[in-house]
Amino acid sequence: MTIAFKILLLAIAMASLGLMAGIFLVNHLLVGLVGLGLVAVTATYALVQDIEQPLKELQRWVSNVIQPAGANQEPALKLTANPAGKILQRRDQIGQLAQVLQTVGTELQQSIQHLTATTAAKERLESELRIGRSIQMDMLTLGSASLPNRKDLAISATLQPAREVGGDFYDCYFLREQLSYLLGEHRFCFCIGDTSGKGVPAALFTAVMKTLIKSQSYIDLSPANVLTHVNQIVSENNPSCMFTTIFFGVLNLLNGEMVYANAGHNPPYLRRQDGTLELLNQRHGPAIGILEEITYKEDKLWLNTGDLVVIYTDGVTEAMDPDQNLFSDQRFAELLRSQTDHSPEAIITLTTEQVLQFQGTAEQADDITLLAFQYLGVPNLEGDPLNFAIDSEALSKFKQQWK
Repeated sequence: MTIAFKILLLAIAMASLGLMAGIFLVNHLLVGLVGLGLVAVTATYALVQDIEQPLKELQRWVSNVIQPAGANQEPALKLTANPAGKILQRRDQIGQLAQVLQTVGTELQQSIQHLTATTAAKERLESELRIGRSIQMDMLTLGSASLPNRKDLAISATLQPAREVGGDFYDCYFLREQLSYLLGEHRFCFCIGDTSGKGVPAALFTAVMKTLIKSQSYIDLSPANVLTHVNQIVSENNPSCMFTTIFFGVLNLLNGEMVYANAGHNPPYLRRQDGTLELLNQRHGPAIGILEEITYKEDKLWLNTGDLVVIYTDGVTEAMDPDQNLFSDQRFAELLRSQTDHSPEAIITLTTEQVLQFQGTAEQADDITLLAFQYLGVPNLEGDPLNFAIDSEALSKFKQQWK
Protein backbone atom coordinates (compact mmCIF):
# COMPACT_ATOMS: atom_id res chain seq x y z
CA MET A 1 0.00 0.00 0.00
CA THR A 2 1.50 3.32 -1.06
CA ILE A 3 1.75 6.35 1.22
CA ALA A 4 -0.50 8.37 -1.07
CA PHE A 5 -3.16 5.66 -0.85
CA LYS A 6 -2.90 5.69 2.95
CA ILE A 7 -3.39 9.46 2.99
CA LEU A 8 -6.37 9.08 0.67
CA LEU A 9 -7.94 6.50 3.00
CA LEU A 10 -7.34 8.83 5.95
CA ALA A 11 -8.99 11.71 4.13
CA ILE A 12 -12.00 9.55 3.21
CA ALA A 13 -12.29 8.34 6.81
CA MET A 14 -12.16 11.89 8.16
CA ALA A 15 -14.72 13.04 5.66
CA SER A 16 -17.00 10.16 6.61
CA LEU A 17 -16.62 10.93 10.32
CA GLY A 18 -17.37 14.56 9.64
CA LEU A 19 -20.47 13.66 7.69
CA MET A 20 -21.65 11.32 10.45
CA ALA A 21 -20.97 13.95 13.11
CA GLY A 22 -22.98 16.48 11.13
CA ILE A 23 -25.94 14.08 10.83
CA PHE A 24 -26.09 12.51 14.28
CA LEU A 25 -24.69 15.28 16.46
CA VAL A 26 -26.68 18.24 15.22
CA ASN A 27 -27.48 19.38 18.77
CA HIS A 28 -23.93 18.74 20.01
CA LEU A 29 -21.94 20.23 17.14
CA LEU A 30 -19.10 21.54 19.30
CA VAL A 31 -18.58 18.16 20.95
CA GLY A 32 -18.60 16.49 17.58
CA LEU A 33 -16.02 18.88 16.16
CA VAL A 34 -13.73 18.40 19.16
CA GLY A 35 -14.01 14.62 18.92
CA LEU A 36 -13.48 14.74 15.19
CA GLY A 37 -10.37 16.87 15.73
CA LEU A 38 -8.95 14.44 18.26
CA VAL A 39 -9.55 11.56 15.90
CA ALA A 40 -7.87 13.48 13.08
CA VAL A 41 -4.85 14.34 15.19
CA THR A 42 -4.49 10.77 16.40
CA ALA A 43 -4.82 9.34 12.90
CA THR A 44 -2.39 11.86 11.45
CA TYR A 45 0.17 11.17 14.21
CA ALA A 46 -0.09 7.45 13.59
CA LEU A 47 0.39 8.00 9.86
CA VAL A 48 3.37 10.29 10.41
CA GLN A 49 4.94 7.78 12.79
CA ASP A 50 4.39 5.04 10.25
CA ILE A 51 6.39 7.11 7.74
CA GLU A 52 8.90 8.98 9.90
CA GLN A 53 10.17 6.13 12.04
CA PRO A 54 11.45 3.89 9.20
CA LEU A 55 12.90 6.94 7.46
CA LYS A 56 14.91 7.72 10.60
CA GLU A 57 16.17 4.17 10.69
CA LEU A 58 17.22 4.41 7.07
CA GLN A 59 18.93 7.73 7.79
CA ARG A 60 20.90 6.21 10.69
CA TRP A 61 21.91 3.27 8.50
CA VAL A 62 23.15 5.55 5.71
CA SER A 63 25.03 7.84 8.11
CA ASN A 64 26.75 4.83 9.70
CA VAL A 65 28.19 3.79 6.34
CA ILE A 66 30.67 6.72 6.52
CA GLN A 67 32.48 6.98 9.84
CA PRO A 68 34.81 9.90 10.69
CA ALA A 69 38.34 8.53 11.09
CA GLY A 70 39.70 11.39 13.19
CA ALA A 71 39.91 15.11 13.66
CA ASN A 72 42.35 15.74 10.79
CA GLN A 73 41.59 12.69 8.67
CA GLU A 74 39.26 11.96 5.82
CA PRO A 75 36.03 10.04 6.58
CA ALA A 76 36.45 6.30 6.23
CA LEU A 77 34.00 3.85 4.68
CA LYS A 78 32.66 1.23 7.08
CA LEU A 79 30.99 -2.06 6.33
CA THR A 80 27.58 -2.09 8.08
CA ALA A 81 24.59 -4.38 8.25
CA ASN A 82 21.64 -3.99 5.91
CA PRO A 83 18.53 -2.01 6.94
CA ALA A 84 16.10 -3.70 9.35
CA GLY A 85 14.19 -6.58 7.84
CA LYS A 86 10.76 -5.17 8.78
CA ILE A 87 11.46 -2.10 6.68
CA LEU A 88 12.44 -4.25 3.72
CA GLN A 89 9.11 -6.09 4.00
CA ARG A 90 7.04 -2.94 3.58
CA ARG A 91 5.08 -2.68 0.35
CA ASP A 92 5.15 1.11 0.03
CA GLN A 93 7.77 3.56 -1.26
CA ILE A 94 9.73 3.31 2.00
CA GLY A 95 10.12 -0.42 1.48
CA GLN A 96 11.21 0.17 -2.09
CA LEU A 97 13.71 2.79 -0.90
CA ALA A 98 15.06 0.35 1.68
CA GLN A 99 15.51 -2.32 -0.98
CA VAL A 100 17.38 0.14 -3.21
CA LEU A 101 19.62 1.13 -0.30
CA GLN A 102 20.23 -2.54 0.47
CA THR A 103 21.41 -3.08 -3.11
CA VAL A 104 23.59 0.02 -2.94
CA GLY A 105 25.02 -1.13 0.41
CA THR A 106 25.93 -4.53 -1.02
CA GLU A 107 27.62 -2.94 -4.01
CA LEU A 108 29.38 -0.50 -1.69
CA GLN A 109 30.74 -3.34 0.42
CA GLN A 110 32.05 -5.06 -2.68
CA SER A 111 33.60 -1.80 -3.85
CA ILE A 112 35.29 -1.31 -0.47
CA GLN A 113 36.73 -4.81 -0.55
CA HIS A 114 37.95 -4.29 -4.12
CA LEU A 115 39.41 -0.89 -3.22
CA THR A 116 41.19 -2.35 -0.18
CA ALA A 117 42.72 -5.12 -2.27
CA THR A 118 43.66 -2.70 -5.07
CA THR A 119 45.26 -0.25 -2.62
CA ALA A 120 47.30 -3.02 -1.02
CA ALA A 121 48.45 -4.24 -4.45
CA LYS A 122 49.32 -0.68 -5.50
CA GLU A 123 51.34 -0.06 -2.35
CA ARG A 124 53.16 -3.36 -2.84
CA LEU A 125 53.92 -2.49 -6.46
CA GLU A 126 55.16 0.98 -5.52
CA SER A 127 57.39 -0.55 -2.86
CA GLU A 128 58.81 -3.03 -5.35
CA LEU A 129 59.39 -0.25 -7.88
CA ARG A 130 61.24 1.81 -5.28
CA ILE A 131 63.43 -1.17 -4.49
CA GLY A 132 63.90 -1.83 -8.22
CA ARG A 133 64.90 1.80 -8.78
CA SER A 134 67.44 1.58 -5.97
CA ILE A 135 68.90 -1.63 -7.40
CA GLN A 136 69.01 -0.24 -10.93
CA MET A 137 70.67 2.99 -9.85
CA ASP A 138 73.25 1.05 -7.84
CA MET A 139 74.01 -0.98 -10.96
CA LEU A 140 74.31 2.03 -13.24
CA THR A 141 75.71 4.73 -11.00
CA LEU A 142 79.45 5.24 -11.12
CA GLY A 143 81.06 4.79 -7.71
CA SER A 144 84.54 5.14 -6.31
CA ALA A 145 85.14 1.39 -6.67
CA SER A 146 84.44 1.41 -10.41
CA LEU A 147 86.13 4.76 -11.00
CA PRO A 148 89.57 4.80 -9.39
CA ASN A 149 91.40 8.09 -9.20
CA ARG A 150 93.45 7.98 -12.39
CA LYS A 151 95.91 10.48 -13.78
CA ASP A 152 95.20 9.66 -17.41
CA LEU A 153 91.39 10.03 -17.47
CA ALA A 154 88.59 12.08 -15.89
CA ILE A 155 85.02 10.72 -16.00
CA SER A 156 81.57 11.92 -15.00
CA ALA A 157 78.04 10.66 -15.68
CA THR A 158 74.42 11.04 -14.67
CA LEU A 159 71.19 9.11 -15.15
CA GLN A 160 67.75 10.52 -14.29
CA PRO A 161 64.89 8.12 -15.11
CA ALA A 162 61.58 9.65 -16.15
CA ARG A 163 59.78 6.97 -14.10
CA GLU A 164 60.68 4.79 -11.13
CA VAL A 165 62.88 2.69 -13.40
CA GLY A 166 64.07 3.51 -16.89
CA GLY A 167 65.45 2.11 -20.11
CA ASP A 168 68.63 4.19 -20.34
CA PHE A 169 71.95 2.86 -19.13
CA TYR A 170 75.64 3.61 -19.19
CA ASP A 171 78.68 1.65 -18.19
CA CYS A 172 82.45 2.07 -18.16
CA TYR A 173 85.30 -0.06 -16.90
CA PHE A 174 88.98 -0.75 -17.41
CA LEU A 175 90.36 -3.92 -18.97
CA ARG A 176 93.74 -5.36 -19.71
CA GLU A 177 94.44 -6.15 -23.33
CA GLN A 178 94.34 -9.93 -23.81
CA LEU A 179 97.58 -10.09 -25.77
CA SER A 180 99.48 -7.85 -23.33
CA TYR A 181 99.36 -9.73 -20.09
CA LEU A 182 102.09 -7.64 -18.48
CA LEU A 183 100.36 -4.34 -19.20
CA GLY A 184 98.01 -2.80 -16.68
CA GLU A 185 94.32 -2.08 -17.31
CA HIS A 186 94.99 0.49 -20.00
CA ARG A 187 91.86 -0.17 -22.08
CA PHE A 188 88.94 2.04 -21.09
CA CYS A 189 85.61 0.54 -22.24
CA PHE A 190 82.52 2.73 -22.25
CA CYS A 191 79.00 2.45 -23.56
CA ILE A 192 75.63 4.16 -23.34
CA GLY A 193 72.26 2.84 -24.46
CA ASP A 194 68.59 3.68 -24.77
CA THR A 195 66.01 0.87 -24.79
CA SER A 196 62.64 1.26 -26.49
CA GLY A 197 59.67 1.68 -24.19
CA LYS A 198 59.49 2.77 -20.57
CA GLY A 199 59.20 1.34 -17.10
CA VAL A 200 59.85 -2.20 -15.93
CA PRO A 201 60.02 -3.95 -19.37
CA ALA A 202 62.63 -1.49 -20.61
CA ALA A 203 64.58 -1.80 -17.35
CA LEU A 204 64.73 -5.60 -17.60
CA PHE A 205 65.78 -5.48 -21.26
CA THR A 206 68.41 -2.90 -20.37
CA ALA A 207 69.87 -5.09 -17.62
CA VAL A 208 70.25 -7.98 -20.07
CA MET A 209 71.84 -5.73 -22.69
CA LYS A 210 74.32 -4.20 -20.26
CA THR A 211 75.38 -7.62 -18.97
CA LEU A 212 75.85 -9.08 -22.46
CA ILE A 213 77.99 -6.18 -23.64
CA LYS A 214 80.27 -6.22 -20.62
CA SER A 215 80.74 -9.98 -20.62
CA GLN A 216 81.55 -10.04 -24.34
CA SER A 217 84.03 -7.17 -24.06
CA TYR A 218 86.12 -9.31 -21.70
CA ILE A 219 86.56 -11.72 -24.60
CA ASP A 220 86.84 -9.31 -27.52
CA LEU A 221 87.83 -5.65 -27.33
CA SER A 222 86.56 -4.85 -30.83
CA PRO A 223 83.37 -2.73 -30.49
CA ALA A 224 82.12 -4.01 -33.85
CA ASN A 225 82.56 -7.66 -32.81
CA VAL A 226 80.94 -7.03 -29.43
CA LEU A 227 77.82 -5.42 -30.94
CA THR A 228 77.60 -8.08 -33.64
CA HIS A 229 77.69 -10.86 -31.06
CA VAL A 230 75.19 -9.20 -28.69
CA ASN A 231 72.79 -8.35 -31.52
CA GLN A 232 72.73 -11.95 -32.71
CA ILE A 233 71.93 -13.27 -29.23
CA VAL A 234 69.19 -10.72 -28.60
CA SER A 235 67.61 -10.87 -32.07
CA GLU A 236 67.29 -14.66 -32.06
CA ASN A 237 64.92 -14.57 -29.10
CA ASN A 238 63.09 -11.25 -28.97
CA PRO A 239 59.31 -11.92 -29.05
CA SER A 240 58.56 -8.51 -27.55
CA CYS A 241 60.39 -6.82 -30.48
CA MET A 242 62.22 -4.46 -28.14
CA PHE A 243 65.48 -2.87 -29.21
CA THR A 244 68.32 -0.77 -27.80
CA THR A 245 70.41 1.93 -29.42
CA ILE A 246 74.02 1.68 -28.24
CA PHE A 247 77.26 3.58 -28.58
CA PHE A 248 80.20 1.44 -27.48
CA GLY A 249 83.87 2.33 -27.57
CA VAL A 250 87.30 1.33 -26.31
CA LEU A 251 89.99 3.91 -25.55
CA ASN A 252 93.68 2.94 -25.40
CA LEU A 253 95.01 5.11 -22.60
CA LEU A 254 98.60 4.57 -23.74
CA ASN A 255 98.26 6.44 -27.01
CA GLY A 256 94.75 7.98 -27.14
CA GLU A 257 93.45 5.61 -29.82
CA MET A 258 89.65 5.33 -29.58
CA VAL A 259 87.77 2.63 -31.50
CA TYR A 260 83.98 2.90 -31.46
CA ALA A 261 80.78 1.54 -32.98
CA ASN A 262 77.36 3.16 -33.11
CA ALA A 263 74.23 0.99 -33.25
CA GLY A 264 71.54 3.52 -34.10
CA HIS A 265 72.39 5.85 -31.21
CA ASN A 266 72.60 9.64 -31.03
CA PRO A 267 76.01 10.73 -32.35
CA PRO A 268 78.33 11.85 -29.52
CA TYR A 269 80.33 15.05 -29.47
CA LEU A 270 84.11 15.36 -29.36
CA ARG A 271 85.36 18.66 -28.03
CA ARG A 272 89.00 19.24 -28.77
CA GLN A 273 91.28 21.07 -26.38
CA ASP A 274 91.21 24.17 -28.64
CA GLY A 275 87.39 24.37 -28.40
CA THR A 276 86.62 22.76 -31.75
CA LEU A 277 83.47 20.64 -31.61
CA GLU A 278 83.21 17.50 -33.74
CA LEU A 279 80.15 15.32 -34.24
CA LEU A 280 80.87 11.58 -34.38
CA ASN A 281 77.96 10.92 -36.70
CA GLN A 282 79.08 7.63 -38.24
CA ARG A 283 76.43 4.91 -38.09
CA HIS A 284 77.71 1.36 -38.03
CA GLY A 285 74.45 -0.58 -37.94
CA PRO A 286 70.85 -0.53 -36.70
CA ALA A 287 69.73 -0.69 -33.10
CA ILE A 288 70.44 -3.94 -31.26
CA GLY A 289 67.61 -6.50 -31.42
CA ILE A 290 65.97 -5.52 -34.73
CA LEU A 291 67.64 -7.77 -37.34
CA GLU A 292 69.60 -10.99 -37.17
CA GLU A 293 72.81 -11.71 -39.08
CA ILE A 294 74.00 -8.10 -38.95
CA THR A 295 77.73 -7.40 -39.04
CA TYR A 296 78.52 -4.08 -37.40
CA LYS A 297 81.39 -1.85 -38.43
CA GLU A 298 83.60 0.44 -36.39
CA ASP A 299 85.66 3.62 -36.71
CA LYS A 300 88.85 4.88 -35.13
CA LEU A 301 90.19 8.27 -34.05
CA TRP A 302 92.94 9.61 -31.78
CA LEU A 303 92.40 11.76 -28.72
CA ASN A 304 94.92 14.38 -27.73
CA THR A 305 95.57 15.49 -24.18
CA GLY A 306 92.61 17.53 -22.94
CA ASP A 307 90.09 16.27 -25.52
CA LEU A 308 86.61 15.63 -24.17
CA VAL A 309 84.00 13.10 -25.36
CA VAL A 310 80.32 13.62 -24.44
CA ILE A 311 77.84 10.79 -25.02
CA TYR A 312 74.12 11.18 -24.29
CA THR A 313 70.63 9.80 -24.90
CA ASP A 314 67.77 11.55 -26.66
CA GLY A 315 66.25 12.48 -23.30
CA VAL A 316 68.64 15.44 -23.41
CA THR A 317 67.99 16.86 -26.87
CA GLU A 318 64.30 15.90 -26.92
CA ALA A 319 63.44 17.37 -23.53
CA MET A 320 60.33 19.56 -23.95
CA ASP A 321 59.23 22.80 -22.33
CA PRO A 322 55.56 23.52 -21.42
CA ASP A 323 54.96 24.71 -25.02
CA GLN A 324 56.22 21.40 -26.50
CA ASN A 325 59.44 22.94 -27.83
CA LEU A 326 62.49 20.65 -27.94
CA PHE A 327 65.80 21.38 -26.24
CA SER A 328 67.29 20.38 -29.65
CA ASP A 329 70.70 19.24 -30.90
CA GLN A 330 71.59 22.80 -31.86
CA ARG A 331 71.06 24.14 -28.34
CA PHE A 332 73.07 21.26 -26.88
CA ALA A 333 75.95 21.82 -29.32
CA GLU A 334 76.03 25.53 -28.51
CA LEU A 335 76.13 24.72 -24.82
CA LEU A 336 79.13 22.39 -25.29
CA ARG A 337 80.87 24.88 -27.55
CA SER A 338 80.45 27.83 -25.17
CA GLN A 339 81.42 26.07 -21.94
CA THR A 340 84.68 27.46 -20.54
CA ASP A 341 85.24 24.69 -17.98
CA HIS A 342 86.33 21.61 -19.92
CA SER A 343 86.02 19.09 -17.09
CA PRO A 344 83.50 16.25 -17.55
CA GLU A 345 81.86 17.02 -14.21
CA ALA A 346 81.26 20.65 -15.17
CA ILE A 347 79.83 19.64 -18.56
CA ILE A 348 77.45 17.12 -16.96
CA THR A 349 76.33 19.56 -14.25
CA LEU A 350 75.75 22.46 -16.65
CA THR A 351 73.88 20.33 -19.18
CA THR A 352 71.60 18.84 -16.53
CA GLU A 353 70.84 22.26 -15.10
CA GLN A 354 70.10 23.72 -18.52
CA VAL A 355 67.79 20.86 -19.49
CA LEU A 356 65.84 21.02 -16.23
CA GLN A 357 65.58 24.79 -16.51
CA PHE A 358 64.35 24.45 -20.09
CA GLN A 359 61.69 21.91 -19.06
CA GLY A 360 60.32 24.23 -16.41
CA THR A 361 56.97 22.93 -15.17
CA ALA A 362 56.68 20.36 -17.97
CA GLU A 363 56.83 16.69 -17.04
CA GLN A 364 60.06 14.86 -17.84
CA ALA A 365 59.25 13.01 -21.05
CA ASP A 366 62.21 10.62 -21.22
CA ASP A 367 65.21 9.35 -19.28
CA ILE A 368 68.12 11.79 -19.21
CA THR A 369 71.56 10.15 -19.39
CA LEU A 370 74.99 11.64 -19.98
CA LEU A 371 78.49 10.16 -19.95
CA ALA A 372 81.55 12.37 -20.43
CA PHE A 373 85.26 11.65 -20.16
CA GLN A 374 88.39 13.66 -20.81
CA TYR A 375 91.67 12.16 -21.94
CA LEU A 376 94.47 13.56 -19.79
CA GLY A 377 97.27 11.88 -21.71
CA VAL A 378 100.08 9.61 -20.61
CA PRO A 379 101.25 10.65 -17.11
CA ASN A 380 104.97 9.98 -17.79
CA LEU A 381 105.75 11.98 -20.91
CA GLU A 382 109.54 12.07 -20.62
CA GLY A 383 110.33 8.37 -20.77
CA ASP A 384 108.94 5.38 -22.56
CA PRO A 385 105.11 5.65 -22.31
CA LEU A 386 104.84 1.90 -21.85
CA ASN A 387 106.99 1.80 -18.73
CA PHE A 388 104.27 3.19 -16.47
CA ALA A 389 101.83 0.50 -17.52
CA ILE A 390 103.85 -2.51 -16.48
CA ASP A 391 101.91 -4.32 -13.78
CA SER A 392 104.50 -5.44 -11.22
CA GLU A 393 102.11 -7.86 -9.56
CA ALA A 394 101.27 -9.45 -12.90
CA LEU A 395 104.94 -9.65 -13.75
CA SER A 396 105.69 -11.42 -10.48
CA LYS A 397 102.94 -13.96 -11.07
CA PHE A 398 104.20 -14.48 -14.61
CA LYS A 399 107.70 -15.25 -13.33
CA GLN A 400 106.41 -17.61 -10.65
CA GLN A 401 104.38 -19.48 -13.26
CA TRP A 402 107.50 -20.40 -15.29
CA LYS A 403 109.89 -21.27 -12.45
